Amino acid sequence: MSPEQILLIAREFCARYGTTVTDFAALVAGASASAAKVEGIPVHADARQAAAALRRVLIAVPALGAYNKEFADYCAQVFLRVAATR
Repeated sequence: MSPEQILLIAREFCARYGTTVTDFAALVAGASASAAKVEGIPVHADARQAAAALRRVLIAVPALGAYNKEFADYCAQVFLRVAATR
């Protein structure tokens, strides 16, 4: 997932839950976790592992003023849905 995609999700989530993005770097960290590669080799074996990494990072590094666990869960769900269509 790209930082821009997570930002789009965050904007919709924030509008729905009445919160705001307080740390844009946290969104980038979450995106990086989901798409992590070392020397061009993906570090995650599958989409489930990538989604779990995205969720862990967004919980550990809160991006929103509130509802960070819910946001992390939602991002992971969206990631898995998108991955299933590829």
